[in-house]
Amino acid sequence: MPRASSFRWIWLIIAVVLLDQGTKQLVVAWLDPDRPLIILASGAWPSIDLLLSYNKGVSFSFLRLAGDAQRWPLVGLSLLACGVLGWWLRRVPSNQPILATGLALIIAGAFGNMLDRARIGSVIDFVHLSYKAWSFAIFNVADSAITLGAIATVVSLFLETT
Repeated sequence: MPRASSFRWIWLIIAVVLLDQGTKQLVVAWLDPDRPLIILASGAWPSIDLLLSYNKGVSFSFLRLAGDAQRWPLVGLSLLACGVLGWWLRRVPSNQPILATGLALIIAGAFGNMLDRARIGSVIDFVHLSYKAWSFAIFNVADSAITLGAIATVVSLFLETT
């Protein structure tokens, strides 16, 4: 039986998934694919623009195969990862909130991207960072949650004791 403290992380997961899905729906309604909306353009600093993109692969378009062959295996892998991380989250001691936050963020991000993949066959990405001729990846709220969650999980190894 899960501890009552593990249920509080469900609210973080739900909030991040709703934010992710909501921002993706706004971007799909407002932007045309491959037509950027410049948010911040500067020669001295990185530029930020909104650029609607559909990613059939995983991070940095890795495993982006022609057709739809990877769709359902990636959905299954996402669900498996969410299940394993959820199992781990339920067992995190209350004196490790950084670890619990990290795991909750990773679950939320994986679930948000999985919903896109299951619904439309690709993940909706829209935040594009670039600096002069160098272009960084196009990402979304779920990707940010996964990245921040991974950082928090690693940080917890150094700051939290069992």
